[in-house]
Amino acid sequence: MTEHPGLAVIVTAALPLVVRHGSAVTTSMVARAAGLPAAAVFTAFPDKAALLEACAAAALRADEAVAAINAIDLTRPLETRLASAAVHLRSYATRLLLLADAMPPRRPRLAEPTENSGGHARHEEELASLRQALTALFEPERELLRMPPEHLARVFQSMVLSDAPSGPGEPVPTEELVSLLLWGALTPP
Repeated sequence: MTEHPGLAVIVTAALPLVVRHGSAVTTSMVARAAGLPAAAVFTAFPDKAALLEACAAAALRADEAVAAINAIDLTRPLETRLASAAVHLRSYATRLLLLADAMPPRRPRLAEPTENSGGHARHEEELASLRQALTALFEPERELLRMPPEHLARVFQSMVLSDAPSGPGEPVPTEELVSLLLWGALTPP
């Protein structure tokens, strides 16, 4: 089966609607936002569950965040590079959390696995691509680091993603996260 030509347009239009309305989003709302006739949505997706799965798969993709992190100027100070990267990581995490909050509880499906199954493995791949981009930010200082850039990228990613806004509390300021990673929690002796 070939991919519907308007699929990306439909999913892009549906994502913010799904975040706002959850599973109450209608195909007519999506069609209107995409600037397409409602029939186009029905042609692209057999049912609303398939549309919601496509939205979840799109939200998992980290390519925009990876591209933004890869575009950070490596001649800038490491603190500045990491602060910029944290903004992109938090944006990615916030998008995932908002979509997860809006999605209906997942019911087990008895059908054969589809191209959208294996979400955990795909998410791990996306996190690995983010870590690879973060590793590059540490590379110019490799000789000054106490740990390998790959390990520091993993630690930084964990710090930022675990502190993504998910409730009423405020996240730790980016400058504090970066400072903690680079200089530690203790004052110099």
